[in-house]
Amino acid sequence: MDGLKFTLGNARHDLLRDSGDWDKFSRFWEDLPRDPCMGDGGTYRRRKHSVISYNVADGTVASVDQDGFLQSKEINRLNGGIVRRFEPVDQALLDTAVFRLLLAQFVPRIAEIAPAGEPSAPVRRINIHQHRIVATEREAGKPTPEGIHRDGVEHIVMMLIARKDVTGGVSTLYDNTESPVLTHTLSDPGDYIFLDDRTGLHSVSPVRVAPGAVEGYRDMFFLEFC
Repeated sequence: MDGLKFTLGNARHDLLRDSGDWDKFSRFWEDLPRDPCMGDGGTYRRRKHSVISYNVADGTVASVDQDGFLQSKEINRLNGGIVRRFEPVDQALLDTAVFRLLLAQFVPRIAEIAPAGEPSAPVRRINIHQHRIVATEREAGKPTPEGIHRDGVEHIVMMLIARKDVTGGVSTLYDNTESPVLTHTLSDPGDYIFLDDRTGLHSVSPVRVAPGAVEGYRDMFFLEFC
């Protein structure tokens, strides 16, 4: 597979015309529990995680039973090799109009860009991650504490929900030789990177509290298509 494959966009501009729907969706980031599985001992990450199946034909969403989240050490040098367990994403989030629109937007795009002759999966397995990375005067927040990495899936949507009182959080995409291809800051709610995870790697620089603030955060939503 030749070359890094990605697109940039803003879901609010592309899909959403009712800001009330987005406001309802973004409130699900206000109660994320602290990630208890940080190999560096950091207290800066809050998160929830679930796995769903998505029926392409009729848009049906179903939760998939899971016994934790496991990545290999090759994929995640910091937290790989152990089963990590997180609180599930709220069902109410999965029922929002915004979430359903996101699935309806990105799943067909995967089919459209598939190589000729590659069959389109009728049911997609999707990892869902909600992250809040917190920065304080005592501790910077690390969106990718494992460093330059790939997620080990097919495609990823990395979407900004909000950022407040922080600096940094700059995304870099690399080809498979770890040569930088793009440096980009997700700055407006709804900004996203849609990445073919098989064609490259990515990282994000730390977020630090903005001058004059005591605490800040960067909220992200990830869809990993398996």
